[in-house]
Amino acid sequence: MLVVFRSLIFAQNKYVDVTEDAGINHFFVPFQGTFGGGVCVLDYNNDGHEDLFIAGGAGKDGFYRNNGDGTFMNIIREAGFHDLDTIVTQGAISGDVNKDGLEDIFITAISSTGNEGVLKAPDILYINNGDGTFSNRTKEFGLAENAKFSTGAAFGDINLDGYPDLFVGVFFENFTGRLDRYTGMVSSKSPPAWDLLYINRGGERFEEISYDYGLNYVGLGFGGVFTDYDNDRDLDLLVINDFGYKFTPNKLFRNEYPKKKFTEVSEKMDMDFGMSAMGVAIGDYNNDQWLDYFFSNILDAPFVINQGPNSPFLNKSKEIGASITFMTNVDGRPVTTISWGINFLDSDNDMDLDLFITNGSLNPDEKPIPNLLLENVDGKFIKSGVEAGLSDPSIGRGSVTFDYDNDGDLDLFVVNQKSVSNNSFGYTNLNSRLYRNESQGKNWLKIKLHGKKSDSNGLGSRVVVYAGDNTMVREIDGGSSHESKNSSIAHFGMNSYDTADSVVVKWMGGDIQTLYNVKVNQAVNVYEIVNITVWQKILLVLWFILTTTGGII
Repeated sequence: MLVVFRSLIFAQNKYVDVTEDAGINHFFVPFQGTFGGGVCVLDYNNDGHEDLFIAGGAGKDGFYRNNGDGTFMNIIREAGFHDLDTIVTQGAISGDVNKDGLEDIFITAISSTGNEGVLKAPDILYINNGDGTFSNRTKEFGLAENAKFSTGAAFGDINLDGYPDLFVGVFFENFTGRLDRYTGMVSSKSPPAWDLLYINRGGERFEEISYDYGLNYVGLGFGGVFTDYDNDRDLDLLVINDFGYKFTPNKLFRNEYPKKKFTEVSEKMDMDFGMSAMGVAIGDYNNDQWLDYFFSNILDAPFVINQGPNSPFLNKSKEIGASITFMTNVDGRPVTTISWGINFLDSDNDMDLDLFITNGSLNPDEKPIPNLLLENVDGKFIKSGVEAGLSDPSIGRGSVTFDYDNDGDLDLFVVNQKSVSNNSFGYTNLNSRLYRNESQGKNWLKIKLHGKKSDSNGLGSRVVVYAGDNTMVREIDGGSSHESKNSSIAHFGMNSYDTADSVVVKWMGGDIQTLYNVKVNQAVNVYEIVNITVWQKILLVLWFILTTTGGII
């Protein structure tokens, strides 16, 4: 009976590797070793088909336009990314920096390809010109002065002025030596670094204000996320640090808006994990409208449950099956898990959040470590990576979720590194992979936010869907996983429901809007309404009820 039950579960989670058929050909090439890379999901031309920017490290970056027919085209030259050939890129995120309705791209970097000395380089901001091209506006926006060893970044509006602010994780203040020999030992020549926090000044420039906001620490930073952990409708900051047991552990900062400051609450909230944190995923795992967090790590990975703003988080990783310290690799031998990119997603549209984990060896310490899909079954996670077609043991790093073919289920993209030593591990080290979700039979709903007073893409805002006794929450991603950014479209599995009773949008920096009786199996665009009158709201409610294709309220 157990075998039958498990087969039914896994039959619902089936992914197909469509990388070659989709026209994607990408390898992340590490500079000397270990570090990078990430991938960013965005719709740069607003055609309703989400595109990919993929960092290439010391190799070629890729900007893949979604053609809308299941294929992509690399248009990085045509789109104007001419300044990356000598830059060792790491990760990428997107946001509408100047509120012109177009997504811009921010790329982190650690060095230039010809630099064998002290490793550092300015990060790069590309502004979307609206004609299919981008322009390097790093200097004009005040981002060229800070040459750092940058890793992960995130956009989020911390002062609620409608413009996305920017956090950049920095690993080393200076690094001398070789990355392929770095084992976590830090000397005075390669000290931990100060992270960077920038305020967006009206879409015209960024101002670095980390000291003013109370970010007075150094660490081996792999990035951070803006997230509203305490449900007070401003964005807090969760910082992830590598080798936290030797140096600086993870940090959680509470936003004190309208005061211009953060307060560190790491120890109070039991979030000061001393670990090898590589990434973080955000999701309401138990559907209680409080966001939970999962951290990627070497060996044991914390999965923390949110108990509200006045109670510490609970690490429930072992109890719910998310703690996987050893796995069996392709030749049947045990191998230590080393996780990087991680993503919450409802992979089978059954109204609960599953978990995808990208594993990868340190490179050049190369071992095959399979990726994992953990299926949420009544609040417990069950490994289903092999059955789901997601157990690639290549050298994985960043990963993202998005519905690239617009069929209502979430697909996956994983960045894979090229082997530094070019050793054969007895298997094929694949390049970066696109996996199409083949789940069938369950309904879905997608919500795309269009902010006016708030951030244009709704970054940090909440979408809450009510259906029967079910309540599901999504926070719009501004940068998470490992050096990456997921789709900013909120996706909900709806199981057998044909209608959502209501969809509530809690705008970060704005009001609350509600849509009633929303039909499933459609993508709904929600436009923020500012200063609406009572009669206008009544008319909009009537208009929405009479339509079946979604709308605004």
